[in-house]
Formats: sequence, structure tokens, C-alpha cells
Amino acid sequence: MTEADSVSIDTREDDMQSASESSGTIRPPIVGWKTFGHPGATNLLSKSSETGRLAHAYLITGPEKIGKRTLAIDMACMVNSEPAVDMFGAAPNIDLNTSQQAERIRRGVHSDVEVIDPDTELEIDNRPTRGSEDGEERGRQTISILHVRQMIRQSATKPFEGSKKVFIFDGAHRMVEAASIAFLKTLEEPSDDVLIILTAPNADLLPQTVVSRCQTIELRPVHTEVIKVELIEQFGADEEQARQLSRLARGCPGWAIEAMNDPTILDAHNQAVLRFAEIITGNVEERFRYARQTGNQFWRDRLAVLAEMQRWLEWWRDVAIMRHELGEIVTNVEWTDLLSEVAGELKEDQITAAVTAVQSALVALEANAVPQLTLEVLMLDLPWVDPVKVPSLGG
Repeated sequence: MTEADSVSIDTREDDMQSASESSGTIRPPIVGWKTFGHPGATNLLSKSSETGRLAHAYLITGPEKIGKRTLAIDMACMVNSEPAVDMFGAAPNIDLNTSQQAERIRRGVHSDVEVIDPDTELEIDNRPTRGSEDGEERGRQTISILHVRQMIRQSATKPFEGSKKVFIFDGAHRMVEAASIAFLKTLEEPSDDVLIILTAPNADLLPQTVVSRCQTIELRPVHTEVIKVELIEQFGADEEQARQLSRLARGCPGWAIEAMNDPTILDAHNQAVLRFAEIITGNVEERFRYARQTGNQFWRDRLAVLAEMQRWLEWWRDVAIMRHELGEIVTNVEWTDLLSEVAGELKEDQITAAVTAVQSALVALEANAVPQLTLEVLMLDLPWVDPVKVPSLGG
């Protein structure tokens, strides 16, 4: 896999030059990245660090669990770590695995690095609070203007234990409009000892005025084999476990790592595979019950429902593959018998129509259409399979 396969980089060097560090500062190469599968991003950042041409603000985009937050933390480690001198007095590189600054940053106890998301506590009159201002919804929904104001106050002071203050807005697309406006001033008047990093699924979810003032790094899905090797070599997975998780990850290493450490994630995925088969073989009442329950869930956890729709697409892709008896490339490798049984009862145009129906539902839900109605239409559009023809469900 080439570097271009995993990352797309918008350098905007002309716009960024005035906000970059002096090119006279030469630093050793960076090694010890926790980020993997995105060599284009890590190579670019290492070169920028070596030549002293880091931008003052970055926007990292890509799907959930692709590695955005990991890369942002690596960047915070990079700008605050110094080279270790070897026995000959040379400093060949900056190793993020051995740096004391990096160790503190990764533990979340470094005074100059803060990760800001909707759950970040605020200090108002020296008291932690999770309240709201001017009717803004807080908690797990948005990044408030209060978060941005707190960042502005903190950025006005010099770094205490590192070289730079780093503010990581994880999920910057969830900033309320007032927060984005307040944030813009900081981007327009950057400080030399402050680095700002934003993460978001894609740049279109942020105001163009914010995006244009950041250097964008787009992370793309990582090849299955790269994830598999990393799970074995770095996380101690066995061959079979790594093979299964790397396929199910859909190019997102973070999902595979979390699923390896938390068996309930894989259990939930397997339950979804069974649930989809039960819906396809179920009656209208059962389908509408699913639509109602999932529609209600949408208001509590929108991202979980969107992820459910992605799993539906993945499931139908596997059904299409099994219709052509290509079980070696399915994602859900543990369910080839069930998928083959479903595929054997459907025509190719029915499978294609099902994929189209799920895609349409996903687009509608992303646009905040009425969830229960959208899902009821989907349930009516999906084909029916006689449960007698799917013996794997009975087992």
C-alpha cells in the first residue's frame, strides 16, 4: 500500500507560511509514533518538524476509529519532546516511545496539553461545571462557546513544562456556531507557542472560514493486512483473532484495537449479524418493531444508529459476495454459512435493491430525516426470505 492510499494532505503552504515556525530550526527525525497505517501523515509531520515548518493549526479528518485522536496525541508528543543524546553525544532522533514528555501526554497528565470534547469539564470562577450558557445544550452533544473561551484564556499563558501548549478539539464538528466564531479569532492570530489540532469526520462539517486556516490531513481506511500485522506484533493477537478483527474493522484500526480489548464489542457485532438475518426472515410486525426501537435510539445516540446502517451495508455486501461463492473475501468470516443460505434465496437484483434502500436510508438519517419513518420505509423495501431456508438461525 502506498502512502497516498492512507492519507490525503492539503498543505496550503502559502497561506500557512506566516503562521509556521521559523525554517531555521532544525530537529532530528521523529520515531516511535503510536499512529500506524498512515505513513503519509507521519512522514509529512516528521519532515515539517525537522525543518521547523509546522503549521499553527491542523485539521485531521477521517471515519470514526481511523486514528484521528491517536495522531493528534502523537503530534502533541512530537512538539513537546526533545532528542535523547546517545553515548557519543549525538541526538539521532526524537523517540516518542522513550520521551518523558510523551509519556505524560499519553497518560493525560501533561499541564500543557488538553483534549477538548463535549465532555470536557469547564472552570468557571475556579469551580468545575458541566452547566450551559444561553440555552446551549451541554453534556454529550456539543462543544460550547465556554470551552473555547476557556481555551483562549489558557492559551494566553506560556507553556509550563513543555515547548508548546497544545489544544486538541476532538470532534470539532460538534462546535456550536457561537463557539466557531469565537474560535476563529484564535486561528487568525496564532501564538508561536500554541498548536491547535481539530478532528472531524470530514472538512465539510466545519465552517469554511475555520478549515481555510488549518492544514488538513485526511486519513483514509488502512489496509486489512496492515491492521492484522499490527494486532499480532504490537497487541499480541493470535493469527485467527487478528484476521477476524482486521476484516471487521473496515479499515479503522481503532475499532480493531478496542474490540480486541473489549469482547463485548465483537459480541454486539455478532448480535447485529443475527439481528439482520432475523429481520430479513421476519414478518412486518417484527420489522416495524425494529424500526420503532432504532428510531427512538436515534435521538439518544445518533452515531450508533448511523453505525448500524453501515453494518447493514456491510451485511448486504457479504450476501452479494456469497451469492457468487467468494467466501474468502467476506467481512463477516464467521457467518459464511448463514450468509450463503440467505444469498441462495435471493436474486441478484433483490440484493442490489436492498443495498440501494439501505444507502438511501443512511443518507436520509445523516440529513436528520424523521428516523422512525425512514426506517419503516427501509423495512418495507427489504426482501423477505423464508426462515425455513435459513437453518443457521435455528441452530
